[in-house]
Amino acid sequence: MARRVLPAALLFPRAALALLAAAAAQAATGDARLAPASDGLPGVGMVLGAVMAVVPPESNSFIVFTDGTDTNSIEDAVGLPSVAVMELLSDREFNATMKLLISHARKCNLLARIRPRKQVRKSFRGVTVIVVSQDLEFLSAFAELADAGRLAVWENRVLVVTRLERQQFLGLMKDLWLFSMLNTMLVNMDDATGDMRYGLYSHFKYGPGGAQTVRVATWTPRRGMVFLTQHPLFPEKYNNFHGAALPIAIWPFEPVMMEEKVVAPNGTEYTRLYGRGIRILEAIAGHLNFAIGEALPAKISKDRMDHVLYRRALISPQKLALLPHLAMHYDYTFMIEEATLTFCMAKPELKPRWQNLYYPLGERVWASVMALLVIVPATFFLLTKSRLRGEMKERFSPLVATEQVLGTLLGQNFSLQLPTMSSTRILVASWLVVAFVLGSAYRGNLTAFLTIPKYPPRVESLRDLLQTSARAIMSQDLKINFYTTFKESNSSMSVELAERTYFSQTHIGGMQQALQKKHAFVFERLFLNLMIIRNFTNFDGSTSMYVVRENLVPGYSAWLLYRDNPFKRNLDWCILAFHEPTSPPPPLCPKSGLIRRWSEEVLDEEKKRYHKIRQQEKQQTEAAGTVQEKETQSGDLQPLSLLHLQGTLFVLVAGLLTGVLVFLAEKLLPSAESAGGGESGKPSESGKPSESGKPSASAP
Repeated sequence: MARRVLPAALLFPRAALALLAAAAAQAATGDARLAPASDGLPGVGMVLGAVMAVVPPESNSFIVFTDGTDTNSIEDAVGLPSVAVMELLSDREFNATMKLLISHARKCNLLARIRPRKQVRKSFRGVTVIVVSQDLEFLSAFAELADAGRLAVWENRVLVVTRLERQQFLGLMKDLWLFSMLNTMLVNMDDATGDMRYGLYSHFKYGPGGAQTVRVATWTPRRGMVFLTQHPLFPEKYNNFHGAALPIAIWPFEPVMMEEKVVAPNGTEYTRLYGRGIRILEAIAGHLNFAIGEALPAKISKDRMDHVLYRRALISPQKLALLPHLAMHYDYTFMIEEATLTFCMAKPELKPRWQNLYYPLGERVWASVMALLVIVPATFFLLTKSRLRGEMKERFSPLVATEQVLGTLLGQNFSLQLPTMSSTRILVASWLVVAFVLGSAYRGNLTAFLTIPKYPPRVESLRDLLQTSARAIMSQDLKINFYTTFKESNSSMSVELAERTYFSQTHIGGMQQALQKKHAFVFERLFLNLMIIRNFTNFDGSTSMYVVRENLVPGYSAWLLYRDNPFKRNLDWCILAFHEPTSPPPPLCPKSGLIRRWSEEVLDEEKKRYHKIRQQEKQQTEAAGTVQEKETQSGDLQPLSLLHLQGTLFVLVAGLLTGVLVFLAEKLLPSAESAGGGESGKPSESGKPSESGKPSASAP
């Protein structure tokens, strides 16, 4: 089988890398040179050969750091085509040289993984790093600098070959992060025996009895590799924490992380943590067998992030959106959920509802009714006019036809005597049926539109918000990460949002300002829902604020970890399992995972708890005899008020005014009969007009 070698950037000949190391050392120290080979580790080549025989193919590429100890033996053990050997002297300035060499070693692999000038996060995965030295100071410096330079991560195996006293190498493995927490093994030559023998050690920070360094195997020339425990070489350390207490960083962020004072049966008081984040962490702790240890407090969100950054806390069970500038200094777990940064606003107020007379029918129905009020009177007039006789024909006009059609639509009787022709009666009968259906539908829908409020359209997205004059309010917690991200974003909407933003000292204060000024308060969705439940909900469950449907940040959110966390993959596996559909799924969230279900359960519990608190307050208020204003019962039938009926009153007032104006016009303006009355009403020669208005024909 062909051996897997390093990427192209590491397939340089040994001479080229040696020159590179020498040049780096020369630049850093001025007088650094390659150290001569030493025979201090006899048989080290055979030991490395036995170890490399069990290394999986994905880690069968090597970078060797040495102070010159048995360099030729190492080359023979690991093979020239896939090894880069970096040697330097252990002089007083070798720290600077080593730092530069670690940087060069890391860049060698990066050049094969990314294109030049492409700004992506740099990673160094799947390589076995071999460190060979008998100098305690050299090994300590390498451990610290490799950790700082991110050369040693869990995916990279580190093999330290040395010849130290037992207490010395045990102290190294206990105190240094590289040896105690990462995927590191130490091969140490035993000087206590006369025969050549090497021990292979691995440190377990969270072993069955606490932190311990275990001798995994022993190598001798005669027997080869002999395993002393059930652990393989480079064992997995974080499938089982054996009940160890892991410190966590907390920042009260409801309902993800909440605190309450609890009195124990013995009378002592302690702080209990609960919330969705704690539920997730407790489930992971049960699987990986660890306990939730000391909770490091934080006054602001940055304090929590600093606890993680400086490894004071191993886990912070509070999600944060995946932001590019944080990825340079932190790692993230597998995503918890979508990034739920959003905003809440005051519910829009009801506008004057005289339009309720218009709402029961659609626009097309109203247009059809208007067309019928033109077509039907015209057709009715044409069919009827030709068949009427005498005085009725003279009195029948288009206005009379329109009045009859409109009157039947409004529920009046048909007062005109119709001719006996079938065409006219068919037209009238069909119109009466149409008028009955339209009138019944209108009156039925009118009841609903008078009693059920019709709210104006809500703001449901950032685009909708920017189309209004409302401003955005943020808490100080969002100023460091999200506000800066919006301000420097390539999106014009995000930049405009940042320009409209001002800050509030407290969350409740910001939400109250948003309610009073009709602005938007920006924060995490679950927290906004909880604050509305607690502070902006009435006795009947109605609320004065709402949370919009869309989120502000596209993407996902996850737990924040310090960079290159060695058990990140174990956490990811557990979190991924939580996203599997629950069986049976909750009624309100089909095909959802445990995380979504826990979120809803926490909100439901808080809603029930605060509902009980409000009911108790209401009972206490009623018992004290305090008179309260009656709140609107949104779920019950409401009596119609003047606000509901103002449309009908407007129609009545308009009708009265129109009637008065027509009456005045009839009285003040001359009619057709009065205009011609000058001649017809002229008195006869006898001085008395005749009954017909004409002069009498009596003789003189």
